[in-house]
Amino acid sequence: MQKYTSLSQQEASSRKNKHRQTHRGTIWLSLGAFLIILPLVLICSVIVYFQVLRLNLPGVMVYGQDVGLKSQEETITLIDELWNQDRQMMLVSSENPNTTFLFSSKDLGYWVDPAATAKAAYDIGRGADPLLDVKNALRGEKRVILPVLYFDESAAIEILEALAKGMTIPAKDAELIYQNDSWGTIPGVSGQTLDIDATLNFLRVNAFLNLTTQSATLEYKSISPEISDLNSVLDDIDAVVSQEFTASAYDPITDEHFSWVVPLEQKRSWVTVNPDTYEVQLSYKPKDVESVFKAWERELGDERFLSNIPNWNTIITIWQEDQNIHATVHHSPTTYLVDPGESLWSISLKLGIPMWYIMDANPGLTTDNLKTGMNLAIPSKNILLPLPAVPNKRIKIDINEQQMQVFENGKIIDTYPVSTGVSDSPTMAGTFQIQTHEINAYASNWDLYMPHFMGIYEAWPDFMNGIHGLPLLSNGHRLWASTLGTPASYGCIILDLKAAEDLYNWADAGVVVEIHN
Repeated sequence: MQKYTSLSQQEASSRKNKHRQTHRGTIWLSLGAFLIILPLVLICSVIVYFQVLRLNLPGVMVYGQDVGLKSQEETITLIDELWNQDRQMMLVSSENPNTTFLFSSKDLGYWVDPAATAKAAYDIGRGADPLLDVKNALRGEKRVILPVLYFDESAAIEILEALAKGMTIPAKDAELIYQNDSWGTIPGVSGQTLDIDATLNFLRVNAFLNLTTQSATLEYKSISPEISDLNSVLDDIDAVVSQEFTASAYDPITDEHFSWVVPLEQKRSWVTVNPDTYEVQLSYKPKDVESVFKAWERELGDERFLSNIPNWNTIITIWQEDQNIHATVHHSPTTYLVDPGESLWSISLKLGIPMWYIMDANPGLTTDNLKTGMNLAIPSKNILLPLPAVPNKRIKIDINEQQMQVFENGKIIDTYPVSTGVSDSPTMAGTFQIQTHEINAYASNWDLYMPHFMGIYEAWPDFMNGIHGLPLLSNGHRLWASTLGTPASYGCIILDLKAAEDLYNWADAGVVVEIHN
């Protein structure tokens, strides 16, 4: 029995120990399970917490701004203030970094959507694996999102167009200039303006970088001049002014020839260039031509001037046809102060002008009323050359030498002995002209015939002195054949018969006859 009893107690004790061991195991198992479940519970609690309060997870960043543990409303306000309201941007000239313009980002068309950006921040941890997102957030891991950025090109274009108006440097076309009697050119210069398309593309492509650095570059483009070079017009001007405009004049009194060319600088001053077509032409007016001839005329001195000049418009036409202008040098009338002891006849011989011309120029003047100190009007020497002069032929008679020289084209072609007037009826020295031709003139005063007579001046109205062959009296007697070469005539110039005939056939009307002592 006791032994039985003894066995029963052991068995009971054994069972009691087993029960205690089982209970302890359950506790540890429960504790282990709790420790395993606790983090999950905590994470789930965090998830529930952020879901219920609609907060961003810790560590969520919008670019460089921490928005963790902020509600969407708070995030929206912060994003709007930071990226929209207070954001300024500086536009910097690519040509000159010192040229800058400050605008708000909104004015330039940049706008960060606060709601969309806040939603993107809120969505962190609310994706396919929220437990992992929360776990990483609780570990301090940062999650960065970029702001949701929009770019309104129309707003940027409006700003850029306004800037372009003040920043444009227009191109300068090439210019023609006339200074110091010469034509030249100023080359065209390129301008520049804001390149709106390039700048707009820069703002678009680099939108986020521009917004974060708060600066952007203004791009420029060159403006080419419409006309960059006008050197070809200078060539045209040179071609136009290369045409020579010429004039010549002959002084039959002095046997001088003059020739002139319109100066190059003068022609350059007449150049006009059509501003639209750049056609070059000479544009000169009658007064311009007149001023040129007046300048040439001044070269002749105060006592000579140009005559037989076409009118100014005709001269322009002649020059345009590449022809020369021919004029005559004319001597002006003069005056003569009568010296003591002078007579009208002596003055006439001294000046080489027949006396009656002087009387005509001084109405009322006679050989009897001439007085010392009188200031006589003396007509132009050209009054003795009523016909157009023959410029390439000339006859010169030397009274002292009793010789005639015949010139053609500046060269002596014949030399003849002559007889001029005797002292009581001298041949007048002066410059005269072959005016008439008579094959056999008759002088009733002396009843003689003058073969091959060439009248050269009127000693008195209707009384012509001239050049002729040995005279023949009406009785058939030939005068002065033996005295040829000494003064013998009544004023005419006497040649032998053959010389007179040759000269008669050679000397055209208008040939100048120069007689001198």
